[in-house]
Amino acid sequence: MQPESSGNSELIFIVDDDDILRAMMRAELEEEGYAIVEAVDGEEAYQRCTEQLPDLMVVDVVMPRMDGFELCRALRNRPETAFVPILMATGLDDAASVARAYDAGATDFIAKPLTWIMLVHRIRYMLRAARAFSAIRENEDRLLRAIDAAETANRTKTEFLANMSHELRTPLNAIIGFSDLIRARTYGPISDKYLEYIVHIGESGTHLLSIINDILDYSKAEVKHLALTEEEIDVSSVVNLAAGLVEEMARRAQIDYRVAIEGNLPIFRGDAAKLRQILINLLGNAVKFTPAGGSITLDVERNADGGLDFLVRDTGIGIAADKIAVALAPFGQVDNTLARAYGGTGLGLPLTTALVELHGGTLTLASEVGKGTDARASFPPERFVTSPADTAAVPQREVA
Repeated sequence: MQPESSGNSELIFIVDDDDILRAMMRAELEEEGYAIVEAVDGEEAYQRCTEQLPDLMVVDVVMPRMDGFELCRALRNRPETAFVPILMATGLDDAASVARAYDAGATDFIAKPLTWIMLVHRIRYMLRAARAFSAIRENEDRLLRAIDAAETANRTKTEFLANMSHELRTPLNAIIGFSDLIRARTYGPISDKYLEYIVHIGESGTHLLSIINDILDYSKAEVKHLALTEEEIDVSSVVNLAAGLVEEMARRAQIDYRVAIEGNLPIFRGDAAKLRQILINLLGNAVKFTPAGGSITLDVERNADGGLDFLVRDTGIGIAADKIAVALAPFGQVDNTLARAYGGTGLGLPLTTALVELHGGTLTLASEVGKGTDARASFPPERFVTSPADTAAVPQREVA
């Protein structure tokens, strides 16, 4: 029975100083449908590889001028031939020679005297594997190019958002400022209807400014331009100020609102403004997604690792477990219908995460649909710098 033909014209280099063996290999492999190029030593083979790239090489070890080991190393150092399959065919079948062949870059090893059927099958296998690896490398290259393009586009988008947000803040500040002057009747009386309109203008401008600030801050965080202004902070003062700013929101929404701060907390090293923003974002989210009659609690306490926790619990609409990652992703909206009902950019939690991580901490969410959400910002113990004198625990704040 004739051996199965490869049915292709793949190019094989035979590199051997034995003229008779080269002729026999050529006859056998041409019968299988391969194109053959011969070389009598490593130097000739290396030169031919610069002129024509083979699909596979069968290389002897002991040859004049440049032996098989040197040829392997030289070919592996050229990008064009770095992945060409090389089959070492030699009478040096001791373990040390085999190891040296593989170290030099040989793909596989076959001992002389050659068994022709084994040689043909070995070549078929090596060519099939080489095609598969080539496809993998091409896919990897395409993936790397796609990743690079996506990262470039993302950087461009981020820079655009940062620039546009900055440009929009200036006219908005003027709109808000002049609406405040008109509302205060600074330059004369206005009718009640105009007063109603100017209040809407001011509130809409303030809301839009908060959205733009979120985009600007998140853009800075994304391009690593958001930095901490570190100072020694009394945690209770920061928490009370932030909690007080949200208190009126909770009262108007008819939500029970409680704050408890553990006593004797050490001085904290961090950015006071960004800590307030973390608390306001978490508490504001809780108010937004908690219906009237619900409750929100903020517990500020030492965690099991000796660090600091801000734990915000609400009895709001909650988030399905498989949607928490979406909620934490930039511009993520757990449900488009919720986005229409509650508004927002989807940047509140990602920005909060970035601010917590700037302090070396982590933000985690635990939630259940219809039962509420626990948001925990945890900071490492290294953020505490001193232990002040014992003080009584700050009493809970209660808002009807």
